[in-house]
Parts: sequence; structure tokens; C-alpha cells
Amino acid sequence: MTTAQQYDAFSTDYHWLYSDHVLSGKLALDINGDVLALADPKASILDCSCGIGTFAIALAKLGYEVSGSDGSRGMVDQAILAARQADIDLPLKCCIWANLPGHFAKHFDLIFCLGNSIGHVRNKEEMVRSLRGMRQVLKDRGKLVIESIDWEQIRKEKTRFTHFQWRERAAQRCLPIYVWTFPESFDEAHTIEVLLVFETGGKASIRSYPIVYYPFHQEELKERLRCAGFSETEIRHSKDQTAYRVIAS
Repeated sequence: MTTAQQYDAFSTDYHWLYSDHVLSGKLALDINGDVLALADPKASILDCSCGIGTFAIALAKLGYEVSGSDGSRGMVDQAILAARQADIDLPLKCCIWANLPGHFAKHFDLIFCLGNSIGHVRNKEEMVRSLRGMRQVLKDRGKLVIESIDWEQIRKEKTRFTHFQWRERAAQRCLPIYVWTFPESFDEAHTIEVLLVFETGGKASIRSYPIVYYPFHQEELKERLRCAGFSETEIRHSKDQTAYRVIAS
């Protein structure tokens, strides 16, 4: 199953992973407030890992000129529905990163690739092609922001189970759980099985969605950005040191 197919299957349940606060886009706005503070109030922004539209819609509500893309048709369909419900005009495309130049004629001031999405590319060559596609739709003085978990730290801790708080929506309760599989080698594919435990009317049911990632080191990401045409990179770590952002230009 391809990454797109994994997310197609997951798309209608994807919102259960997140609290209402995260789904509002406010957390992503806060995390990336440092970058947005330096942008023009009417900056053109591409969210190229838009998922179900959370961050793109939040940006559009602030007045930015926003477009979105995702490699999963199912996720894009959910983003279209969310934008319609929010009464937001949000151009959305379904395409992989290497094909961005064929879907967007304009160039953007800012491009965001958030949510550990870059971890789905399978190897160096595919990542360079993906980053080059982003670079080709970025303005000369524009910035690309990539968010990733810190794979070195994750493998050091090797926490097998990650559970979140119960979510309650539309008379349903759901407990999201990550079940991590850590292969012996850093370079092997890593699978996170997303378990959604539902409780309805006193009865429990489980839905399972496996998601595959391909780890990389921070220095590898920086080198691949240089290969894709970016000359400057800066790494900013999260407060808990389990994730980081790369700001490239």
C-alpha cells in the first residue's frame, strides 16, 4: 500500500487524532508564529502537506493568500469539505511534491511542509526530487518550513505506545493510540500503527491504520536541501526536543 493509499483509508477518521484546539489550527499558528511574524500580512502561502486543511484554513482566516496540496485524494477531499464549511476560498490540489510545479503556476512567499510529512519519502533521491519541486514554486527570497520528529531521539527513547486524551464528537468517544515498531536498523522503514478505540453506547470497537515512515538524520535533511537548491538552512528545536523545524531559503 502506498503512502497516499494509507492516508486515503485514514482520511475520514484522521480528525480523531487531534484535539479541537489542534483542529482549529491555533497550535500550528503558535508554533510557526516566529516565521509568520516576518511575513507580509498578505503573503502567498502554500501548505504542501495540508492534510484535512487545518493549518491552511487557519492561515486563510488571518488574511493570507493560501493554497494547499496533499498527495492523498482522500485528505484533499476532507480539506475541501472543511474549507466549504468554514466558508473559505482555498485552492487545493492533489499531487506529490515533485509535481508541484505542474499544478501551481504562481510562486509563493512561504511554503510549509508540516506534521512529519517529509518522513514519508523513501530515500535520498526521492527526497531531493520532492524538495526541488517545492523550491521551484518558491519565490527567490521565499522560505520553506519543514517540520519533522527527531528520529535520533525517538529511536533513543523507543517508546512503544503513545496514547492521547479521549475525544468526544457527535455522540462518539475515541481514544487515539500510536503503536510504534522499531526495526533494528535506523535506515529501515518504521511503522506506526494508529489505533482508534471507539466507545459508543457502552460498546468498544477498534479501527487500525498503519502508517510507514523512512527516518533520516538532521544533517542528511540539510544536505538534501542544499542538493535541491537551498543555500541557507536553520534548525529550530521544539521545547521537548522531540521535533524540530528547518527553515530553508
